[in-house]
Amino acid sequence: MTIRTRFHVIFVIIAALMIALAVGAVSALSLSQSLVERVYRGALLPSLDLKRVADAYTGAAVVTAVRVRIGDLRWEEGEAAVRRAAEQAKPAWERYKASAHSETERALLRSAQENMVEANAAIDELIDILAAQDIAGLTAFIARAMYPSVNPLLMDIDRLTAQQDRIGEDTYDDAIAEVKRYWINQTLLLAVAVAMFAAAFYTVRNRVVLPLHRMTGAMSAVAEGELDRPVPSSGRADEIGALARALVRFKDNAARLKEDQRTLRILADELSAARDKAEEATHAKSTFLAMMSHEIRTPMNGVTAMAEMLDRTDLGAEQRDMLGIIRSSGDALLVIINDILDFSKIEAGKLDIETIELALTDMVEGAAELVASRAAEKGLRFAVDLAPDLPDRLLGDPTRVRQILINLLGNAVKFTQSGVILLTVRDATPDGGDGTRRILRFAVADTGIGLSEEQIQRLFRPFEQADGSTSRRYGGSGLGLSISSALCAMMGGRIGVTSELGRGSTFWFELPFDVAAPEPAAPVVAIADARIVAVGFVDEERAALRDLLAAAGIGRVVMAAYDEDWAGMAANSSDDAPTVLILHAGGDGAETAQLVAAHLAGTIPAPPVLLAVPMPRPIPPPGVFATLPLPLRRRRVWRALAAALGRAPLEVHDARETSDPDGWEPPSRAEAEAANALILVAEDNPTNQVVIRRMLAQRGYAFDLANHGGEALALLRAGRYGLLLTDFHMPEMDGFELTAAIRAEEGGSGRRLPIVALTADALPGTGQRCQEAGMDAYLTKPIDSKALSATLQRFLPQAGGLRRAVAPVAAQTTDLATDLATRAAGVDPWVFDPTRLIESFGRAEAEALAFLAAFVDAVPGMIAAIEKALAAADQRAARDAAHSLKGAALSVGAVRLGQLAGDLQDALDDSDPDTAAFLCGLLPPTQDELVAATAALRAPTA
Repeated sequence: MTIRTRFHVIFVIIAALMIALAVGAVSALSLSQSLVERVYRGALLPSLDLKRVADAYTGAAVVTAVRVRIGDLRWEEGEAAVRRAAEQAKPAWERYKASAHSETERALLRSAQENMVEANAAIDELIDILAAQDIAGLTAFIARAMYPSVNPLLMDIDRLTAQQDRIGEDTYDDAIAEVKRYWINQTLLLAVAVAMFAAAFYTVRNRVVLPLHRMTGAMSAVAEGELDRPVPSSGRADEIGALARALVRFKDNAARLKEDQRTLRILADELSAARDKAEEATHAKSTFLAMMSHEIRTPMNGVTAMAEMLDRTDLGAEQRDMLGIIRSSGDALLVIINDILDFSKIEAGKLDIETIELALTDMVEGAAELVASRAAEKGLRFAVDLAPDLPDRLLGDPTRVRQILINLLGNAVKFTQSGVILLTVRDATPDGGDGTRRILRFAVADTGIGLSEEQIQRLFRPFEQADGSTSRRYGGSGLGLSISSALCAMMGGRIGVTSELGRGSTFWFELPFDVAAPEPAAPVVAIADARIVAVGFVDEERAALRDLLAAAGIGRVVMAAYDEDWAGMAANSSDDAPTVLILHAGGDGAETAQLVAAHLAGTIPAPPVLLAVPMPRPIPPPGVFATLPLPLRRRRVWRALAAALGRAPLEVHDARETSDPDGWEPPSRAEAEAANALILVAEDNPTNQVVIRRMLAQRGYAFDLANHGGEALALLRAGRYGLLLTDFHMPEMDGFELTAAIRAEEGGSGRRLPIVALTADALPGTGQRCQEAGMDAYLTKPIDSKALSATLQRFLPQAGGLRRAVAPVAAQTTDLATDLATRAAGVDPWVFDPTRLIESFGRAEAEALAFLAAFVDAVPGMIAAIEKALAAADQRAARDAAHSLKGAALSVGAVRLGQLAGDLQDALDDSDPDTAAFLCGLLPPTQDELVAATAALRAPTA
């Protein structure tokens, strides 16, 4: 019998038992009710009726007799009492007569019925006497008739009552006997039910519960790993037996699994050890690559810097060719080194992506401009096409996006021998966006060698190129596309390529950007009414030019070839719209200029001509209003068009501002403050104070200097400043605390002071950290003069009009550069690079050398401060001292000393005092090296 069947049987037994108990209870209730009714109707009720009759007649007689004796003869009440007694007796007597009677009862009933007649007659007589209020008759009636008439009846009723009591006793005895028989039957039924329940319980306990309990113990033991414990009940043919056999199989499988786990654990330990070794090897490889890249890049920077300075001297043609090879080879080597360094950072997971505000147009066109000269050297057409409606201010990582663009553009130039290179930027955002986030698609199309499907499959792998001969023919490390792919993935985008072998390729990538401002780039001066005749542009360039002009609102554009009557097109206009010619020229544009002069001869008035040239030409040829370097840049074209239309002056880059920083004289402090053009500088390092003071003064900016953030905040509250330049790390209040205090005080006033950070921490994420702190931009130390000028022009344009030009002294500037280069000849630029002094001090040679001497004298004290802080285990003070030495050294040009101080600072930031102490021990010999290298410069000259 299966367990299921057993449980069904037990359930039926229990159900039957419950039904039997319920039936017994109902039967007991019904029986009790029947017995009670039988006793009540057969004995009790007749006895009660007889008692009521006796009480009625006895009461009537007694009441009347008593009242006669005491003389209390209230006739009406007496009559009423007798009448009530008679009326009560009659129904009781009738009920008794109607009940069942035995033979003896019937004989007594006949006698009582006869006496009842006499008693009723006496009662009627009594009522009449009472109604007549006859006292004499009443007295005589009581003595004569009352009791003789009533007493026989009462005697018969007594005998009937006695007989009825005997009947009641018999009925009760019968009922008790019947109840006893019932309970005996019920007890037997209950005993049978209990026996059946006990049998079922025993069966369930011994055949189900106990085996399951033992099975539970066996399963727990197996779960605890006791796989050698026997499993009970495995021989049974029911469900418990099946469960036991399943447990046996599970135990066997668990034993095999345990053995497999032991084997896997051994393999896992071996794999873990192998992984650790691989990670150590990867870390060692990344460290080695980073170190070697760093070590190689440093002397290479010296090589390229000295080659650039050598290019400024008088050289023969052959020498200049050789110098060009040196510079191009050095640049190529630096690119490879940078790729290796980036690849090692990506592999080590140490390449961070930052999110800062960027200008889309400047970023894209700037990247294109970096490879434009190489495209021009190969005679390639090169165009940049940005969709007109793209927002210009976005949030992203401009450095990494520019890196991808430069890599793709460089490859396009490298693998294209003739034809066109086109860089396009389009909106790839799916429909339904809210406008706060855009997905942009960047594409670089070329007409180069192209790729096969097999080559595309392995294209984005590290150290892979299209085929084995590519690296030998074109050069390169094969890392660029791998790095670009990794950067796209890190920025949440994707990269791909479509190509046809022998016909060219299109490399594209898509990246998401948050929108900082939804407005697209637009010209400052309105030029939308202009009519443009563009000549000599190929199809790809025409599309790019149309979008460039459409972004400025210019819709009247005529495209023509040189073999068409483009001069007539320019001269003949259906309206009065001002016409401007934009001609595409090859080489330096001289031949095109002659062509322009010939075609426009006699045209009055001749439209202004803008000449697009592959190579920059500062002075336009005759007949040309201005030249535009290719690829065309939006703002440069817009400014040239505004100037050609006579609506703005033609912007000519003043060579003095870049080559001769002493070309400007600052306004007075009062003038600058009145124009909200006064600059406040917060800088605690004396060396950096000298550098920033010289740079601002030479560029014609008025400024105040604060030694720390607290002093700067007090000056801001007391004066009127147009911009704040602040260091990150300062005593009392650092740059972040100063910025927070300024932004808190500005509140909802609508005022916002531009804040530009100055920091030597040129780390990934610095821009995002500045932006989150409320700053507007940052400059890295050593400060680049061009970056400083561009930043001030962006955030403080009102100061530019206050500067006064000073006549340049070119010979003196050349003397300083030549003198420093000559006196520093043979000095390792890794130890001392004089270009920093030249950039910061211009022709002030005495001040520059005095500044260098003061720094060299201050270095021992700065090193001593680091050593003292490390000895006292004060890592914060040691870190601040190392930071100060780093910034000052790099500003002077002591490259190795600055880099060593920066490495020491990084070690302290990583809480590695042992490495910091080791690096600190290298500072004194590095200082001695600097002293020896600059001895000739610091020595007084005759």
